[in-house]
Amino acid sequence: MRALILDGPGGLGRATAAELGAAGVEAVLAGRDPGRYEQMLDLRGDLSDLYRAAAQATVVVNFSGVPDVRLAERAGAANAAFVETGSDAGYLSELAGLHPRTPVLIGGRLLPVLAGMLARDVAAHDSADPAEPVEIGIVLGAGDPESAADLGATYALFGRSFTDPATGEAVLNFSGRREFTLPDGRRRHLAQVDWPDQQVLTAALGRPVRTYLATGDRFSTTLLRGVKRMPGAARLPSALHLPGRPGWQVVAQAGPAPGAVRSWAAGRYQTPCAAHILTIATRRAPTLEPGLHRVGDLLTLSDLSGLEGLALGRSALGVPQS
Repeated sequence: MRALILDGPGGLGRATAAELGAAGVEAVLAGRDPGRYEQMLDLRGDLSDLYRAAAQATVVVNFSGVPDVRLAERAGAANAAFVETGSDAGYLSELAGLHPRTPVLIGGRLLPVLAGMLARDVAAHDSADPAEPVEIGIVLGAGDPESAADLGATYALFGRSFTDPATGEAVLNFSGRREFTLPDGRRRHLAQVDWPDQQVLTAALGRPVRTYLATGDRFSTTLLRGVKRMPGAARLPSALHLPGRPGWQVVAQAGPAPGAVRSWAAGRYQTPCAAHILTIATRRAPTLEPGLHRVGDLLTLSDLSGLEGLALGRSALGVPQS
């Protein structure tokens, strides 16, 4: 198996290439700088270089940050699977509108993937009323460089409303609040948001899924809530890091009642866990049927068991977590 890695900002592309190599996959890093990459590629113009390189690969993995559907089209024309790691909503919608001749995977960001996996785990182990919402709480590690994409997606929510999956009512992002007991034992109030895949999970699980968000720093969270109506706030650049320390947490629970099932995950830096997930997705991509797939649908929590730097657990509300 040969994976063509379209590298970009940050270290996730190289970390994934290294893990693929350790798993016996020939991983070729590609980019514009001949001093840094094994394969020279310019993702501009007619992309003929990409087509020729993809023809020598089994799968193309895009870490470049270039939101161009032609990347997936050229990979497909060369009979290679395509894995997209970006989170630009408009670009992902365009990819979803394609009719690819090979497998195309989207939704590779760590925290949305984990949120979906934990929500499915809760739904599978919960015997409560299926009309009771599954609630997801996410705490971003603002000090982690890999959180830039998550912060960019968060900023884009400012000033926008969405339909609450449980009530059908319009909700302004960052306006509703819910108290969660986090994996680290702290209790925090998180703000309700329209997180990626929330509506998709609602349809897949057959029960409402709500998402609530905070950063690891209380001041940053208060700041997010304070600027939710500010004109132009949605255009803040993802490179604008909020103050705070590394360390992210995700918890899913079947409502707030005592005894409700809750599953959780926590870690310090995103890159090692994200690289592991994307390695699994990359290796499985060529075995899938042609068409659009989501990375989170290919994995279960057992795929992540024992991963260094990742804590996983399941418990009931009011019961000490394990």
